[in-house]
Amino acid sequence: MECDVPRVSTRELVGSRAEQLHRINDAGLVAQGKVFLLSLEPIKVQIGARWPSRSEVIWDAVERALAKSMPPPDVYVRLNDTSVLVAVASVDSYEGQVRCVEVLRTLLSYFLGRSTDTDVALSRISSIAEGEISADQIDIAAPPPRVAAPVSDAKPRPPENWVPPLTERVSTGTLSLTHHGESAYQIDVVPVWRLDRETISAYAIRLTLPVGVERLSDRDREALTVLTIEHILPILADYRREGGTFAIIVPMSFSALSARRPRLALLNRCTPFKDIMQRAVIAELTDLDAGIPSGLIRETAAMVRPFFRVLTAKVCTSADVSAVYREAAFHGLAFEWRCGRVEELAAVLRIAGRRTRNLMVHRVPADVTAQELKQIGASHLTWNAGDNR
Repeated sequence: MECDVPRVSTRELVGSRAEQLHRINDAGLVAQGKVFLLSLEPIKVQIGARWPSRSEVIWDAVERALAKSMPPPDVYVRLNDTSVLVAVASVDSYEGQVRCVEVLRTLLSYFLGRSTDTDVALSRISSIAEGEISADQIDIAAPPPRVAAPVSDAKPRPPENWVPPLTERVSTGTLSLTHHGESAYQIDVVPVWRLDRETISAYAIRLTLPVGVERLSDRDREALTVLTIEHILPILADYRREGGTFAIIVPMSFSALSARRPRLALLNRCTPFKDIMQRAVIAELTDLDAGIPSGLIRETAAMVRPFFRVLTAKVCTSADVSAVYREAAFHGLAFEWRCGRVEELAAVLRIAGRRTRNLMVHRVPADVTAQELKQIGASHLTWNAGDNR
């Protein structure tokens, strides 16, 4: 079944979905051929009169398949009853096309019992304009494009070849904490390992203190977020110069971002690099817990979401997971390794896995294997300082 989907209206999209489309468009991914339109129309046609009663079950399967195949920095946005937009930033255009085809084939096989080429309704988006998306249908049977050998001077350098390399950007110093006096700190950039592919998929800013974060005041958290922002500004400048495309995960204090004055000060400091932040920075909101007043997480997320590629939340307990997802649809969750055995983390990851497939565990010690974490539901990890492999 050939499905021609040249145009899709976006006039009904509001809120976060409309904001995501603007960020995808501003990031230049359309021009790079990395934004796709996946259609469920072949499934709808075959199911016929049962579609109204089955559509949400099918969409649940679509979102699970996309979350599994395309974690951050990739983004997907449901456009209407049968169309979903997928922006694949983590790989080249053809590999992104292949991943989209795999998702559609999986859904077709499950719901229709077949996955022929004519049933795969996939288009490449050519423009995102006010109120309308235009797309060109893809011939999935066509061979991959031949890529000419790049000119050496024009080829983006990998982060390990930057000057200095990205993971050598270490910042140390002291700051005055409200209840603990002068305290040393260290900020590192560490690789993020994607467990299903066993590759580095992003980089993360990690801040180390001798004092537990639960013992910090709001003023302390704001000061640490300022330190983090100052550390990433030269990195963002290098992103622009080097043409960096990989995601960088940056911890930012929720208590600082939820108050108007520090939020404006922090975001204004990043204004010269807003385009880079929207394309590459994943904001990891910290100090979130179940005791935050109702509505505050939702309000804060809406205020800061336009400045970042996506938002994730760093939490500790199952209660925290439930609390943050009652308020906002975060793209993923992060956990700090705090326990001596993998089994102690399994329960909270099991609860978190019902909300998102993107589950990060930070500071994993060397005596825990990536396979152990994968088996209990983690999708990404960073190793403990000195244990990066």
